[in-house]
Amino acid sequence: MVKVMKKVLASALAAALLVSTPVHAAPSPDTGNVTINQDNAKVDVPAENPDLNENVDTKDDGTAAFVSIDTKDKTVRVPGTVTVNGVEYKVTEIKAEAFKDAKKATKIVVSSNVTTIDKKAFSKAKKLKTIKFNCKKSIKVKKGAFKGLDTKKMTIKVTKKMSKKQFKKFKKALEKAGFKGTIKQ
Repeated sequence: MVKVMKKVLASALAAALLVSTPVHAAPSPDTGNVTINQDNAKVDVPAENPDLNENVDTKDDGTAAFVSIDTKDKTVRVPGTVTVNGVEYKVTEIKAEAFKDAKKATKIVVSSNVTTIDKKAFSKAKKLKTIKFNCKKSIKVKKGAFKGLDTKKMTIKVTKKMSKKQFKKFKKALEKAGFKGTIKQ
């Protein structure tokens, strides 16, 4: 009973600290320092490159949504996970206009954890030429994910680990979302 009470008390104290003050998390080996912004629940995750600033929304179910990135790099990687205050979150969604500040990006590499891409997710990334998906299963791609881009000149590459059936399903989802370029495995 004492052990249970200690765990409950420790959890309550941790929750109170999270709600009352901004928390600075320990550096993640993959991404660098993490800061929780209590006002809008966004997490800033500076990666190895000091010019790269990613923002994600963390969720109670252990997942996170990739909200935006501000970089001058030509290749942008959507991380598979982010670590916040010692808790690892899977990045499963790319939100609308996530790449609006990645104006020089020509290539985006999407991790295998991503399952959903929102409308206008890639819009405003005008120099984008290639998107590489490392997932084994089809991804839900909302209509208008490529709005404002000339997708006829773009290429989407999908990992060879994806089955033919899943590749067909993903290709259909991309076409429904407005992608008109080359899709290859």
